[in-house]
Amino acid sequence: MLEGNINFHEGDNICIKTDKNNIFFGYIFTKKIIDNEIINIVAYNSIRYFITRDTYIYKNKTASQVLKMICADFGLKIGDIEETGYIIPYRIEENQTILDIIYTALDLTKRFNTKDYILFDDFGKISLKSYENMKLPILIDCDKYAINYYHTTSIDKSVYNSIKVSVKNKKTKVISTYLEEDINNKNKWGTLRKFERLPNDFNSIQAKNYAKNILNIYNKLNENVEIVCFGDERLKAGNLISVVINKKSRYMLVKECIHTIKNNEHIMKLILSNI
Repeated sequence: MLEGNINFHEGDNICIKTDKNNIFFGYIFTKKIIDNEIINIVAYNSIRYFITRDTYIYKNKTASQVLKMICADFGLKIGDIEETGYIIPYRIEENQTILDIIYTALDLTKRFNTKDYILFDDFGKISLKSYENMKLPILIDCDKYAINYYHTTSIDKSVYNSIKVSVKNKKTKVISTYLEEDINNKNKWGTLRKFERLPNDFNSIQAKNYAKNILNIYNKLNENVEIVCFGDERLKAGNLISVVINKKSRYMLVKECIHTIKNNEHIMKLILSNI
Protein backbone atom coordinates (compact mmCIF):
# COMPACT_ATOMS: atom_id res chain seq x y z
CA MET A 1 0.00 0.00 0.00
CA LEU A 2 1.35 3.41 -0.98
CA GLU A 3 1.59 5.70 2.01
CA GLY A 4 2.61 9.29 2.61
CA ASN A 5 2.72 12.19 0.22
CA ILE A 6 3.97 10.77 -3.07
CA ASN A 7 3.18 13.61 -5.43
CA PHE A 8 4.86 13.97 -8.81
CA HIS A 9 3.69 14.85 -12.28
CA GLU A 10 4.47 14.32 -15.94
CA GLY A 11 7.36 16.57 -16.93
CA ASP A 12 8.96 16.52 -13.47
CA ASN A 13 12.69 15.85 -13.18
CA ILE A 14 13.97 12.50 -11.97
CA CYS A 15 17.57 11.52 -11.29
CA ILE A 16 19.51 8.45 -10.24
CA LYS A 17 22.81 8.83 -8.40
CA THR A 18 25.25 6.76 -6.42
CA ASP A 19 27.95 7.95 -4.05
CA LYS A 20 30.44 7.98 -6.93
CA ASN A 21 28.53 8.59 -10.16
CA ASN A 22 25.64 10.47 -11.71
CA ILE A 23 23.69 7.75 -13.49
CA PHE A 24 20.61 9.34 -15.06
CA PHE A 25 18.80 12.66 -15.27
CA GLY A 26 15.51 12.79 -17.14
CA TYR A 27 11.88 13.75 -17.27
CA ILE A 28 8.79 11.75 -16.34
CA PHE A 29 6.62 10.98 -19.36
CA THR A 30 4.39 8.18 -18.03
CA LYS A 31 3.37 7.01 -14.57
CA LYS A 32 1.32 3.94 -13.76
CA ILE A 33 0.00 2.96 -10.33
CA ILE A 34 -0.72 -0.75 -9.88
CA ASP A 35 -3.18 -1.76 -7.12
CA ASN A 36 -2.14 1.32 -5.15
CA GLU A 37 1.07 -0.53 -4.25
CA ILE A 38 3.53 -0.19 -7.12
CA ILE A 39 4.39 2.84 -9.23
CA ASN A 40 5.88 2.29 -12.67
CA ILE A 41 7.56 5.33 -14.23
CA VAL A 42 8.78 5.88 -17.78
CA ALA A 43 11.34 8.67 -17.96
CA TYR A 44 13.58 9.86 -20.78
CA ASN A 45 16.62 12.08 -20.93
CA SER A 46 16.61 15.30 -22.95
CA ILE A 47 17.37 13.51 -26.26
CA ARG A 48 13.67 12.55 -26.17
CA TYR A 49 12.78 16.08 -27.26
CA PHE A 50 14.65 15.54 -30.53
CA ILE A 51 12.05 13.05 -31.77
CA THR A 52 9.71 15.86 -32.82
CA ARG A 53 9.60 16.99 -36.46
CA ASP A 54 10.51 20.46 -37.68
CA THR A 55 11.93 22.36 -40.64
CA TYR A 56 15.34 24.06 -40.57
CA ILE A 57 17.20 25.98 -43.25
CA TYR A 58 20.79 26.86 -42.45
CA LYS A 59 23.89 28.11 -44.23
CA ASN A 60 27.62 27.94 -43.48
CA LYS A 61 27.32 26.21 -40.13
CA THR A 62 29.23 23.37 -38.52
CA ALA A 63 27.33 20.45 -37.02
CA SER A 64 28.24 21.83 -33.58
CA GLN A 65 26.66 25.18 -34.43
CA VAL A 66 23.54 23.44 -35.77
CA LEU A 67 23.23 21.49 -32.51
CA LYS A 68 23.63 24.62 -30.37
CA MET A 69 21.05 26.46 -32.49
CA ILE A 70 18.52 23.66 -32.01
CA CYS A 71 19.18 23.40 -28.27
CA ALA A 72 18.55 27.14 -27.94
CA ASP A 73 15.28 26.83 -29.86
CA PHE A 74 14.08 24.01 -27.61
CA GLY A 75 15.34 25.49 -24.36
CA LEU A 76 17.66 22.55 -23.65
CA LYS A 77 20.76 22.83 -21.49
CA ILE A 78 24.09 22.57 -23.29
CA GLY A 79 27.05 20.64 -21.94
CA ASP A 80 30.41 19.98 -23.60
CA ILE A 81 29.91 20.34 -27.36
CA GLU A 82 33.13 19.80 -29.30
CA GLU A 83 33.68 21.86 -32.43
CA THR A 84 33.29 19.61 -35.48
CA GLY A 85 35.21 21.82 -37.92
CA TYR A 86 33.61 21.10 -41.28
CA ILE A 87 31.37 23.95 -42.49
CA ILE A 88 28.19 22.74 -44.18
CA PRO A 89 27.50 25.16 -47.07
CA TYR A 90 23.71 24.96 -47.21
CA ARG A 91 20.95 22.64 -46.08
CA ILE A 92 17.18 22.55 -46.29
CA GLU A 93 15.77 20.06 -43.79
CA GLU A 94 12.02 19.96 -44.30
CA ASN A 95 9.67 18.01 -42.01
CA GLN A 96 12.49 15.95 -40.53
CA THR A 97 12.93 14.77 -36.97
CA ILE A 98 15.35 16.94 -35.03
CA LEU A 99 17.47 13.85 -34.42
CA ASP A 100 17.71 13.18 -38.16
CA ILE A 101 18.67 16.81 -38.83
CA ILE A 102 21.51 16.57 -36.32
CA TYR A 103 22.65 13.15 -37.54
CA THR A 104 22.66 14.37 -41.15
CA ALA A 105 24.96 17.23 -40.16
CA LEU A 106 27.25 14.79 -38.34
CA ASP A 107 27.23 12.37 -41.29
CA LEU A 108 28.22 15.15 -43.71
CA THR A 109 31.01 16.09 -41.32
CA LYS A 110 32.25 12.50 -41.18
CA ARG A 111 32.32 12.27 -44.97
CA PHE A 112 34.66 15.22 -45.25
CA ASN A 113 36.92 14.81 -42.22
CA THR A 114 36.37 11.07 -41.43
CA LYS A 115 35.79 11.89 -37.76
CA ASP A 116 32.95 10.39 -35.71
CA TYR A 117 31.08 12.12 -32.92
CA ILE A 118 28.69 10.90 -30.24
CA LEU A 119 25.56 12.87 -29.33
CA PHE A 120 24.44 12.13 -25.78
CA ASP A 121 22.78 13.48 -22.65
CA ASP A 122 25.32 14.14 -19.90
CA PHE A 123 23.13 14.18 -16.79
CA GLY A 124 20.67 16.70 -18.21
CA LYS A 125 22.95 18.52 -20.65
CA ILE A 126 23.15 17.91 -24.41
CA SER A 127 26.75 17.02 -25.25
CA LEU A 128 28.81 16.09 -28.29
CA LYS A 129 32.22 14.44 -28.18
CA SER A 130 34.53 12.64 -30.58
CA TYR A 131 35.00 8.90 -30.25
CA GLU A 132 38.45 9.45 -28.79
CA ASN A 133 36.99 11.41 -25.88
CA MET A 134 34.29 8.81 -25.12
CA LYS A 135 36.71 6.03 -24.12
CA LEU A 136 36.41 4.52 -20.65
CA PRO A 137 39.15 2.52 -18.88
CA ILE A 138 36.97 -0.60 -18.91
CA LEU A 139 38.00 -3.98 -20.31
CA ILE A 140 35.61 -6.90 -20.75
CA ASP A 141 37.13 -10.28 -21.56
CA CYS A 142 34.18 -12.15 -23.03
CA ASP A 143 35.71 -15.58 -22.47
CA LYS A 144 36.35 -14.88 -18.77
CA TYR A 145 33.76 -12.42 -17.49
CA ALA A 146 30.72 -12.51 -19.77
CA ILE A 147 27.70 -14.44 -18.50
CA ASN A 148 27.02 -15.07 -22.19
CA TYR A 149 27.83 -13.34 -25.48
CA TYR A 150 27.26 -13.44 -29.23
CA HIS A 151 29.88 -12.34 -31.74
CA THR A 152 28.80 -11.61 -35.33
CA THR A 153 30.86 -10.52 -38.34
CA SER A 154 29.40 -9.57 -41.71
CA ILE A 155 29.96 -7.81 -45.06
CA ASP A 156 26.24 -7.87 -45.88
CA LYS A 157 25.30 -4.26 -45.10
CA SER A 158 27.12 -0.91 -45.37
CA VAL A 159 30.43 -2.48 -46.38
CA TYR A 160 32.12 -1.20 -49.56
CA ASN A 161 35.61 -1.77 -50.95
CA SER A 162 35.06 0.19 -54.18
CA ILE A 163 33.94 3.83 -54.21
CA LYS A 164 33.02 5.64 -57.43
CA VAL A 165 31.97 9.30 -57.52
CA SER A 166 30.97 11.52 -60.42
CA VAL A 167 31.07 15.28 -60.97
CA LYS A 168 29.36 17.20 -63.78
CA ASN A 169 31.33 20.22 -64.97
CA LYS A 170 29.24 23.39 -64.70
CA LYS A 171 30.48 24.88 -67.96
CA THR A 172 31.20 21.94 -70.26
CA LYS A 173 28.52 19.60 -68.82
CA VAL A 174 31.10 16.79 -69.08
CA ILE A 175 30.76 14.12 -66.38
CA SER A 176 34.01 12.93 -64.79
CA THR A 177 34.25 9.85 -62.57
CA TYR A 178 36.77 8.97 -59.88
CA LEU A 179 37.39 5.53 -58.39
CA GLU A 180 39.05 4.45 -55.15
CA GLU A 181 39.38 0.75 -54.28
CA ASP A 182 41.00 -1.70 -51.90
CA ILE A 183 42.32 -4.48 -54.11
CA ASN A 184 43.03 -6.86 -51.22
CA ASN A 185 39.47 -6.69 -49.92
CA LYS A 186 38.08 -6.94 -53.45
CA ASN A 187 39.94 -10.22 -53.83
CA LYS A 188 38.53 -11.47 -50.51
CA TRP A 189 34.93 -10.20 -50.73
CA GLY A 190 34.31 -9.46 -54.39
CA THR A 191 33.50 -5.96 -55.62
CA LEU A 192 31.22 -4.16 -53.17
CA ARG A 193 30.70 -0.77 -54.84
CA LYS A 194 29.14 2.43 -53.61
CA PHE A 195 28.37 5.24 -56.09
CA GLU A 196 27.69 8.89 -55.30
CA ARG A 197 27.09 11.93 -57.47
CA LEU A 198 28.87 14.96 -56.07
CA PRO A 199 27.93 18.65 -56.34
CA ASN A 200 28.98 20.35 -59.58
CA ASP A 201 31.37 22.71 -57.80
CA PHE A 202 33.71 19.87 -56.77
CA ASN A 203 37.10 19.89 -58.48
CA SER A 204 39.10 16.75 -59.22
CA ILE A 205 41.21 16.95 -56.04
CA GLN A 206 38.12 17.37 -53.86
CA ALA A 207 36.37 14.49 -55.61
CA LYS A 208 39.35 12.15 -55.17
CA ASN A 209 39.76 13.07 -51.49
CA TYR A 210 36.05 12.56 -50.91
CA ALA A 211 36.18 9.07 -52.49
CA LYS A 212 39.18 8.20 -50.29
CA ASN A 213 37.33 9.33 -47.17
CA ILE A 214 34.25 7.28 -48.04
CA LEU A 215 36.42 4.21 -48.71
CA ASN A 216 38.08 4.67 -45.33
CA ILE A 217 34.65 4.76 -43.65
CA TYR A 218 33.05 1.73 -45.31
CA ASN A 219 35.96 -0.57 -46.21
CA LYS A 220 35.89 -2.74 -43.10
CA LEU A 221 34.22 -5.85 -41.77
CA ASN A 222 31.15 -5.18 -39.65
CA GLU A 223 31.59 -6.65 -36.19
CA ASN A 224 28.87 -6.77 -33.53
CA VAL A 225 28.90 -8.21 -30.03
CA GLU A 226 26.05 -8.77 -27.57
CA ILE A 227 27.22 -9.29 -24.00
CA VAL A 228 25.46 -10.01 -20.72
CA CYS A 229 27.83 -9.36 -17.83
CA PHE A 230 28.10 -7.88 -14.36
CA GLY A 231 27.26 -4.19 -14.32
CA ASP A 232 29.43 -1.10 -14.20
CA GLU A 233 27.50 2.08 -13.36
CA ARG A 234 29.91 4.25 -15.37
CA LEU A 235 28.89 2.68 -18.65
CA LYS A 236 26.28 4.10 -21.04
CA ALA A 237 25.48 4.08 -24.74
CA GLY A 238 28.07 6.09 -26.65
CA ASN A 239 31.08 5.00 -24.62
CA LEU A 240 34.01 3.11 -26.10
CA ILE A 241 35.41 0.19 -24.14
CA SER A 242 38.05 -2.46 -24.70
CA VAL A 243 36.63 -5.91 -25.50
CA VAL A 244 38.62 -9.15 -25.64
CA ILE A 245 37.35 -12.01 -27.81
CA ASN A 246 39.51 -15.06 -28.48
CA LYS A 247 42.44 -13.27 -26.80
CA LYS A 248 42.22 -10.36 -29.27
CA SER A 249 41.51 -6.90 -27.85
CA ARG A 250 39.80 -4.05 -29.68
CA TYR A 251 37.91 -0.88 -28.84
CA MET A 252 34.18 -1.14 -29.53
CA LEU A 253 31.32 1.35 -29.42
CA VAL A 254 28.49 0.74 -26.96
CA LYS A 255 25.35 1.06 -29.10
CA GLU A 256 22.92 -0.02 -26.39
CA CYS A 257 23.34 -0.44 -22.64
CA ILE A 258 20.61 -1.85 -20.40
CA HIS A 259 21.27 -1.85 -16.65
CA THR A 260 19.17 -4.16 -14.47
CA ILE A 261 19.54 -3.73 -10.70
CA LYS A 262 17.54 -6.17 -8.59
CA ASN A 263 18.05 -7.76 -5.18
CA ASN A 264 21.46 -6.08 -4.84
CA GLU A 265 22.61 -7.62 -8.13
CA HIS A 266 23.67 -5.41 -11.04
CA ILE A 267 23.61 -6.98 -14.52
CA MET A 268 23.98 -5.18 -17.83
CA LYS A 269 23.28 -6.14 -21.42
CA LEU A 270 25.51 -4.48 -24.01
CA ILE A 271 25.24 -4.27 -27.77
CA LEU A 272 28.55 -3.18 -29.28
CA SER A 273 29.92 -2.53 -32.76
CA ASN A 274 33.36 -1.99 -34.21
CA ILE A 275 34.59 1.50 -35.04
